[in-house]
Amino acid sequence: MKLSGYDIRMIRGDTEGIIVSVKTKDGEDKPLTEGDIIYLTVKKSIYADEILLQKVITTFDDGKAHINISPSDTKGLRYGMYVYDIQMNSSAGAVKTIVPPSVFEVCGEVTYD
Repeated sequence: MKLSGYDIRMIRGDTEGIIVSVKTKDGEDKPLTEGDIIYLTVKKSIYADEILLQKVITTFDDGKAHINISPSDTKGLRYGMYVYDIQMNSSAGAVKTIVPPSVFEVCGEVTYD
């Protein structure tokens, strides 16, 4: 996987992981806790209704969300550009998009097993 800013580029069918942490406006770490929910959502475009891939994280290690993408998550996607974002729903009721809509590119592979 390659990250460039918020853009993600990965090989279809690979195992990948993203670690998400949250900071306050002052730049201090804000640990994720029980009751918080992190969503990674992938769609064809920001206007599409259909969710192609979504990960929902409700448990956290060291206050961080570990988003694991398994081979089956991308195996059925065509090569190409998609869009994703990451949203946090806090236990206090706040909803924040912590990664704005960004490119999620699924690249081709040679070994397809």
